[in-house]
Amino acid sequence: MAMNGSYILRESTSNLTRNITLTIASVLTVFVSLAILGTTVIVRQGASNMTEQWKGGIEFMVYVKADATPAQIKALRTNLEDNPLIKRVVYVDREQTYKDFREMFKDDPVMLESAKASDLPTRFKVEPYDKSAETVRDLVNLYQKQPVVYDVRAALGVIKQFKGMTDFLNRGLSVFAGFLLVAGSLLILNTIRTAMFARRREIEVMKLVGATNWFIRIPFMIEGLVQGLIGGVLAIGSVFVSRGFLEDMVNKSEDIGLLQDFKVTSGDVVLACVIVAITAILLSIISSIVATRRFLDV
Repeated sequence: MAMNGSYILRESTSNLTRNITLTIASVLTVFVSLAILGTTVIVRQGASNMTEQWKGGIEFMVYVKADATPAQIKALRTNLEDNPLIKRVVYVDREQTYKDFREMFKDDPVMLESAKASDLPTRFKVEPYDKSAETVRDLVNLYQKQPVVYDVRAALGVIKQFKGMTDFLNRGLSVFAGFLLVAGSLLILNTIRTAMFARRREIEVMKLVGATNWFIRIPFMIEGLVQGLIGGVLAIGSVFVSRGFLEDMVNKSEDIGLLQDFKVTSGDVVLACVIVAITAILLSIISSIVATRRFLDV
């Protein structure tokens, strides 16, 4: 029996509206689970961006004023390297600083246009021998007084604690999202099962007149796909809301300088949206296939 577009559209719409409360429940469950999944992705990416520059034992950063002369920078470097408490010093010059900046904001043209290489402070990455909070704090206080220094930021355990907290939060959100995704798939499956059971007489007649299993399945599969896609579209919208909420929270945390490095780039948002979209499509397709295979003989 040949496929008919108007028939498929009519039957799929009928199935969706026949069990409207169950359809809404399925869409909302998929939406919530995918929204949590998308939020988990952007939180993980933001935390990764924040902790990237602190890898390799770096305990504090000494930012040099943008108008510092080469002689002043050399004198500061000598001061750092001659300090017996400091194990390693790495200087990040203006070219590398600007390269890192462009990489961080490669998907944000407004930020790229608003800053020039000459506007960005260069920095020294410093690893002390003794990484205790007291020693690091003393070193920070020492170098903050240098006239050529713009700012000094130290991890002081906060980065490690924040990374541990975000990892724990991400694991918890991932598990919770997983349970909700299972619940959403079961709801889609149950919605299709209910629609097929309500039309069991019609399905019997269609089989008797020669309709193939695929001809019968397609409207029900589209029903499941539509539910998943609606939930996915709503979840993608929530990803942008979550990004705005996180940025607002970071902007208000001026007393915690380290959090200023927590950035969710446009690329991170795109990644989260792609993961949400792919998950929504796979969830709805797999649930629909399982339901139509299992409950076709009604």
